[in-house]
Amino acid sequence: MQKICLVVMLMLAGVRPPYANAQTPTKPLFPGAEHLDSCVVELPLTYAKKDKECYTQAARFLEDVELIYLSYDQKTKAATYTRVYVITETKDGGDLVYIENAKDHLQMDGVKQAFFPKFKASSERFYNADCFDAHVAAHPGLKEVLKEAQP
Repeated sequence: MQKICLVVMLMLAGVRPPYANAQTPTKPLFPGAEHLDSCVVELPLTYAKKDKECYTQAARFLEDVELIYLSYDQKTKAATYTRVYVITETKDGGDLVYIENAKDHLQMDGVKQAFFPKFKASSERFYNADCFDAHVAAHPGLKEVLKEAQP
């Protein structure tokens, strides 16, 4: 009960608990990334046992939403992104969460490839694809930094 009261008081005071925005960036991931901050999707896909409940709930909520999985390489200063969907399945009494390319997801039959990325908040982000596309179109400078990965 005390924990709930503390969280409510912090929220009323405008302070968010640390787990509320696990992926929200504190500083831009790359030059111009601040334009995409409103598109960030909270999906801490770390596959760590302590995060399982959080990423499973987020994945269920985002199951039919096209996402952008962006990775930034600080050495080469390259930001590469892929259009993906997050999938949740229940197997052997447990939940399985993975991502697949948008092209594979829209394909009715055939072989689909599943990805199990270990999310790193320091170099990776998930974005809502519709929001991402709108912001990239509105800020032409982002097109110079962002490169779509070939599936």
